[in-house]
Amino acid sequence: MEIPNFREDLDKMKQAIMDRVFITPDVKKQKIIIEEKEKYKTGIVQSVGEEVTSVKVGDHVIFEPWEVETIDGLVAIREKWILGVITDE
Repeated sequence: MEIPNFREDLDKMKQAIMDRVFITPDVKKQKIIIEEKEKYKTGIVQSVGEEVTSVKVGDHVIFEPWEVETIDGLVAIREKWILGVITDE
């Protein structure tokens, strides 16, 4: 009988649910200063829950980092903490 690899299973289960969004934070652009005292982070959306309507997987976003959880390098936040999508235009 084969022993299950729970670490592999955990890696496969990184699907956000409800109003949650999983983001890989940018390494080089860790913080953007909008005003002198306010700091925001940026990253790429990796997974969105079924209730998320404003962003999709692959979007480059700016978000408020105050109420986040980190799971294996992914930031897990509620959709309401995303401030916008960064575009190249």
